[in-house]
Amino acid sequence: MSFLLTVLLAVVGVLLLLSSLVGVALGAYIALDDRTRERGIFFAAWWIPAVAAACGILTQDWVTFIIGTLCFVVAGTALVLEHHDLKRPAMDGRTSTGDAKRHRSPEVARRWLSEKARRWSSEGAKRLIRISKKTRR
Repeated sequence: MSFLLTVLLAVVGVLLLLSSLVGVALGAYIALDDRTRERGIFFAAWWIPAVAAACGILTQDWVTFIIGTLCFVVAGTALVLEHHDLKRPAMDGRTSTGDAKRHRSPEVARRWLSEKARRWSSEGAKRLIRISKKTRR
């Protein structure tokens, strides 16, 4: 009976080890693309504790198996939470329509700059007008 249990644990351990190594390899493959790099790295890192859990089963070290399983569950929770955050559209520095209403129109900005330019010296005003023309393009 003990031999049968050992063989069963070895088969389960090998299957879990192979599937977790496939998960790590799949995450590394996903991370090769620039658009999915962050998700791929997170996915690959999620499967690393599963490799530890599988090694715990193969070596019949229950502490390694329990710690690997706990880390796998915690990493899976973090993956789900991160995936939930990634579903939100990222702004990437773009302003919303509410921010656009607060900005000055080009004509108002030009008038404001010309008032500032009059207050400064003539050399400073020329430099400011050159800068404002460059930024309008």
